[in-house]
Amino acid sequence: MRRLLLALLLALCSIGLSAAYDPDTLTVTILDVGQADAILVQAPNGASMLVDAAEPWNASVVSACLTEEGIDRLAFAVGTHNHEDHIGGMVHVLPQVTVGQYVNSSMPPETQWARELNAYIVDRGIPFRSVTAGDTIALDPANVTVTVLNPPPDPGTDANEASVVLRLAFGMQSFLLAGDTGTTAEGWMLASNRTLASQFLKAGHHGASSSTGAPFVSAVTPLIAVTTSGRVPSRDVPSQSVVKRLQDSGAGVYSTAASGTVRITARRTGFEMETILGPELPITVPGAALPPTDPNFDGAFEDVNGNRRRDFADVVSLFNNLDWIAASEPVVRFDYNHNQRMDFADVVLLFNTT
Repeated sequence: MRRLLLALLLALCSIGLSAAYDPDTLTVTILDVGQADAILVQAPNGASMLVDAAEPWNASVVSACLTEEGIDRLAFAVGTHNHEDHIGGMVHVLPQVTVGQYVNSSMPPETQWARELNAYIVDRGIPFRSVTAGDTIALDPANVTVTVLNPPPDPGTDANEASVVLRLAFGMQSFLLAGDTGTTAEGWMLASNRTLASQFLKAGHHGASSSTGAPFVSAVTPLIAVTTSGRVPSRDVPSQSVVKRLQDSGAGVYSTAASGTVRITARRTGFEMETILGPELPITVPGAALPPTDPNFDGAFEDVNGNRRRDFADVVSLFNNLDWIAASEPVVRFDYNHNQRMDFADVVLLFNTT
């Protein structure tokens, strides 16, 4: 039923995103900024909040979005944590708007981007606030509840696990923006007994296997999950284990690498969804087993024999397992020559490449 609903919703999606903000809605736009985060939230009262601003080199995408939306003031700018792919673009984006308050975690500014941003905030006299779990952000108090779910008062030293996590609730609609949190922070959030269930999940840490664990997915039960992943990823994101876990829970999974910018326009009792490039990720085979060399379903299929390098042994292993793989796995994973089937030609191509 959930997948039928998603199919019907996708039929309504336009190819491009409209620039005009729709009042009396909560609009969340997850921007296509590579393997980085930049999320624009527009509340029913017209107030706007920017959650992260990508890296310096693609901050222009964020700036262009604000311009297209006619936004010259941000009620809140949130830096979930001090890594370049989240706050590196802030000092390039913020000069084009006035900022009501800058929000971050209590972690010290241990990176150059954090130090530059802190200096900019102090120099411009922008009010700032560090938040912890249980705090709220008054974006639109009459309509939207914005609750901080992470970090806890004593988050330790891992900046990812100390990411600011926000849950937005508007009528029957809810969003959970998980920053770069991993399973450690997910454990803290689960132990807090605060409400995690949300229709929409911005998956933690770009969909990496270190995040979005089974207990967390079970608690959130998203209808739609989005990973912020680059088209030329530096590591396996989104992890196939995470994609499969979310899909098995009933969620439609989208990646900005495949779908481009994703916008969800929520009303109190319904929502519309738009993507720039394409639909949700292909469905993984439910319950499919994998070769013993890939027990974690981590998607590293070029290293077929699991010895952490690509060599002739992978060709031999692929040949020996060809029938099993062709019968058990989605074609796209081993279709090296892109002929829409898994066959001996893929073994030959791998041999020649190796």
